[in-house]
Amino acid sequence: MQKQNVLLIINSVAGRKKANRKMYQIVNTLCENNCKTTIFTTTKRGEATELVIQYGSDYDKIICAGGDGTLNEVISGLVRLKKKIPLGYIPTGTTNDLANSLGLPTKYHLAINTAMGRQIQSHDIGAFNKDKYFTYMASFGAFSKVSYSTPQWLKNSFGYMAYILNGIISIPRIHAYKVTVAVDGNEISGDFLFGSVSNTKRIGGVVKFLESEVSFDDGKFEVLLIKNPTKLKDLRGINKGLFEHQYDNNNITFLKADTISFAFEDCASWTIDGEFAGRFSDVQIKNLPCMVQFITL
Repeated sequence: MQKQNVLLIINSVAGRKKANRKMYQIVNTLCENNCKTTIFTTTKRGEATELVIQYGSDYDKIICAGGDGTLNEVISGLVRLKKKIPLGYIPTGTTNDLANSLGLPTKYHLAINTAMGRQIQSHDIGAFNKDKYFTYMASFGAFSKVSYSTPQWLKNSFGYMAYILNGIISIPRIHAYKVTVAVDGNEISGDFLFGSVSNTKRIGGVVKFLESEVSFDDGKFEVLLIKNPTKLKDLRGINKGLFEHQYDNNNITFLKADTISFAFEDCASWTIDGEFAGRFSDVQIKNLPCMVQFITL
């Protein structure tokens, strides 16, 4: 069997430093599967993107061991490289939203073996304005800040519970944004508490979409907008709509689109794949169909 050239990129501090502790096991499994492996560990934000752009073309496969943020950096590198190289993912973060959506195992030995496989799942990627990309979600509003504002030491100590704790603390600071959303030639305006453009079956373990509502490679995103509740019955309607997947009320908008734009009255903070993306008054999002080839079960 011909050796495969594999580029392994590891974030050694993600998810309680799981990848750092399991590095030998990952490398040993790669060697047993006849892989010639080059290993890089990231030391700063954005480095995974730079590594893929600089070295990615020389490899048959890229494997990322880290959290959603590290995976975003690797995929951002692949998009800029403009070459479809099979991508294996060993999730070692705290929430691993995308891995859960794709059905990728989070147990190490299973995740490593999956990354060794050859089954491919095409996945649409989002272009965010001119220079950013997202793998599974871009969002603004309620709780969007929790993922990137939760300190690493807290995540390392308490895992997913750290997000819950930080989310509770952030409740008094939640406010609505006045925004106009343009989708496929139609405009939706109002005061929105939360908005997301996603390609995932779950958002932070809070919102879960039905299997029939999400397709990873259909060239469309799922757009979710939640209006600011002004009455108790509005809040009840939102809860009912989200948990029972009933989006036909005045407070929740759910639709599919490939191109979406947002125009805010004031700048809003955006989160991309769990990381802070910046504050923007105007946002343009476009679907890039089947841009990434994930190695799956």
